[in-house]
Amino acid sequence: MSRRRALGLVEALLVLGLGTFFAVITASALSNVLKVYNNTSGRDSALRELNRARGALERDLSLASKDQMSIGRAPGSLGGGADGDYFQTLSAVNASTGEVAVLEDGSGNPYLFQNLVYYATVSAAHNSCFGGNEGGYDYNCPHKVLVRVLQDQNPTYDWRTLDELIVPVGPLLTRPAGQPNQLARSLVAKNLLTFQVVRWGDELRVDLRAVSLSDAGRKLALGSTSLRDTGYTLNYRFSAYPRN
Repeated sequence: MSRRRALGLVEALLVLGLGTFFAVITASALSNVLKVYNNTSGRDSALRELNRARGALERDLSLASKDQMSIGRAPGSLGGGADGDYFQTLSAVNASTGEVAVLEDGSGNPYLFQNLVYYATVSAAHNSCFGGNEGGYDYNCPHKVLVRVLQDQNPTYDWRTLDELIVPVGPLLTRPAGQPNQLARSLVAKNLLTFQVVRWGDELRVDLRAVSLSDAGRKLALGSTSLRDTGYTLNYRFSAYPRN
């Protein structure tokens, strides 16, 4: 009888040991799957925002005015360098309908009457980052937003009168309190690290960066570390050529 009990105990311990072994293996496999998912999900989110920004910019910049254009640094929101750049040009897009307006002279040429502004900033409610400064820009905060603004400087003018750039543009570069979603002011992309523009002749060179937040958050001190060039930073560089 005691021998049977001993054998039963050994069998039970063996089953328990095997169960524990497989449980550990399963937990480890699940942990690896979750890690891969989080890394992929974070990268996909960053790519999605970069694609949104690029798509909107390419559409608008291709229709921009080559003659009337202004580029500069957007204000800094966090006590460090600039949040990014602003880009200002004239556009023929009607802020009410989204349609492209044309001159009423039968030429079919676009009527450039709207001031179009893109700029990088930080939401007014966001205060979890410390402002860094590298070459005049902040690369610490990966939660910047890209805002698109359309504003008619001379709304009483008729269709035969061309507009001009709003000077100064500063009053338009405000920090949004929420997520504006209108033709006149909209949030194009979020969770960006920077948006910068350089003009080279007729070419506009755009630099967009975003960070895989879920991955970087486990390795770096987000908000107080430069993310300009890390293994978690995605960089989109492309060119646009205004044709108006």
